[in-house]
Amino acid sequence: MATAVEGYIAGPTPTQAVLLSSHTRQGDSVILTLTVICADSLVHTEMGDVRKYLVFVFVWGMSLATSLMVVPWLLWLRWKVGKEVFSVKPRPTPPPALKDSKWGSLTHTYMDLKTQGVKLHYVEAGDHNNPLMVFLHGFPECWFSWRHQLKYFSENYWVVAVDLRGYGDSDKPSGTSQYKKDLLVADLKHFIQGLGKEQCTLVAHDWGAALAWHLVALYPHMFSAHISCNGPHPNSFEKRIKSSLSQLAKSWYIFLFQMPWLPELLIRTQDLKAFEDMLRGNKKECVITDDEIEVYKYYFSQKGALTPPINYYRNIDFGSTGKPLPRVLVPTLIIWGTGDVALDKELAVMGVDECESAEVKYVEGANHWVPQDEPSAFNTLAEQYLNSPLAGQKVL
Repeated sequence: MATAVEGYIAGPTPTQAVLLSSHTRQGDSVILTLTVICADSLVHTEMGDVRKYLVFVFVWGMSLATSLMVVPWLLWLRWKVGKEVFSVKPRPTPPPALKDSKWGSLTHTYMDLKTQGVKLHYVEAGDHNNPLMVFLHGFPECWFSWRHQLKYFSENYWVVAVDLRGYGDSDKPSGTSQYKKDLLVADLKHFIQGLGKEQCTLVAHDWGAALAWHLVALYPHMFSAHISCNGPHPNSFEKRIKSSLSQLAKSWYIFLFQMPWLPELLIRTQDLKAFEDMLRGNKKECVITDDEIEVYKYYFSQKGALTPPINYYRNIDFGSTGKPLPRVLVPTLIIWGTGDVALDKELAVMGVDECESAEVKYVEGANHWVPQDEPSAFNTLAEQYLNSPLAGQKVL
């Protein structure tokens, strides 16, 4: 409500402008002028309150509806499998895949962001004298999602893949409010600046892509190129979910994730089987191995590891009346897997409309996790773009 009122006062309506100018001509109209302005502001405030109330009712109605579909299934599963259905196997030691030499020579490091109050873990490879390439993962992942890209691009770039706040080996502050969008964006801004390069190529997926769109829109001077993968531009997603029943239906989990404890319980079932279902999808043949999936199960089996990532969703401001992001000036490539079951394909093209210079490359049949599902295709498309005049740089 405060945002709407402040924005309104900063830019008076034509009625207010006339009344304010009349005040300079007739001193005895001060009371009338202020009364009309206050009344006009009250109308705007009340309309904003009504809108937020309707959004609140809709979101929680959808959350309850999705819960009513999930709970019976969980009860049926509990009856069929037994109480162990909600048990997660202890995983005290990292799995071998995390240290597999086939991913190249990787160094694990931490950066203490004192102004943010968190310490972020990241993995790096390559010569620090080379151009910097930063990778941002999505939900529910970690730096390991970029293993193929770290190896591929480390020959010609200094590559860095960070665990976002609340993920992997990065700090996991307690409290839902610790995962608000502005905090997450600020984390990454300070992190990238802390790496010491004037500019970098930013590569991001899913939630990482959502945050990357904010970074390149708000701080274009920090980035030479931007590669976004199956993570819609926030402006585009807002438009799409309001106009497409298809996208609304695909976003069922966003509404479910507003609920307390139920999302965590759902993901825990059958020893975190959700990670197999999500990463492999409905593909008969998938390159993501059992050993690689075990990496995610290791990280998310740790005590309290599921709640921080879900808190990203719990901080979505569905009733926001803020301004949309400014137009993206950083050269952008959008890579999109057409087999994504959570996001409409049209969102990729809609993202282009938010940029000064952008293009879309579809990977036919690839699922939501293109960098892992089709790593060769992703790497080739990214490399070709970075070597093209469109990216504004030529390194390889």
